[in-house]
Amino acid sequence: MKEDMRISTQGLNCPKPLIETRKALRKLTKGQVLVVEGDHGVSKDEIPQAAADTGDEVLSVEEKGSIWIITIKKG
Repeated sequence: MKEDMRISTQGLNCPKPLIETRKALRKLTKGQVLVVEGDHGVSKDEIPQAAADTGDEVLSVEEKGSIWIITIKKG
């Protein structure tokens, strides 16, 4: 799937990864895809839940070592 925007939240702690993800999603239009990379463990669970709560679709949550990658489709 084509990504329309990618952001890195590596090194950021709560609530910054979620805040940065929400900012990025506001810049996208319906159907566009955001990829978020980070390393804060709590945010790996928090971001997909928040996205689902706002009607966005979480396409995948992957882990590569200590880094996670979340792909979200704007709803």
